[in-house]
Amino acid sequence: MNSTASIYARLTGDSYLIGEMADYAGRPAVFDDAAPDEFVLADGLMIIIAAPTSREPDPTFSEQAWIIRQDVRVYARHTGSNAKLDVLAFYILGLFHLQQEQLTVEGGKATASLASGPASSPTTDPSLVGRRISLRLTLQEN
Repeated sequence: MNSTASIYARLTGDSYLIGEMADYAGRPAVFDDAAPDEFVLADGLMIIIAAPTSREPDPTFSEQAWIIRQDVRVYARHTGSNAKLDVLAFYILGLFHLQQEQLTVEGGKATASLASGPASSPTTDPSLVGRRISLRLTLQEN
């Protein structure tokens, strides 16, 4: 079960969010861990799906599940106002919080989906501003 693939599918399957995002190689600017070196965020937003920070077993008598903690980081150009970024970060939070039935999980299903944030997501690039949404997913194997 790949939690990153489940998160990616949820983010890129939302038409409103896609309309707000930058493009990279003909696709929405959603990356694992880091953006490619050649990517330059000119307009819209970019999303980084961080690697899971923990993966803990959560077995029952007859099934195996995993509790996975993983962050989604959202970045936009620093324009002097973060209002639009904040609105989009809260929108992303809403895509996941208590929305386990909306997650596609290869080889299993999501039985819980909690989201918190958004919080500041610092960056070393002063031209960008970021927000972090923290996810706690429980994924059950088939």
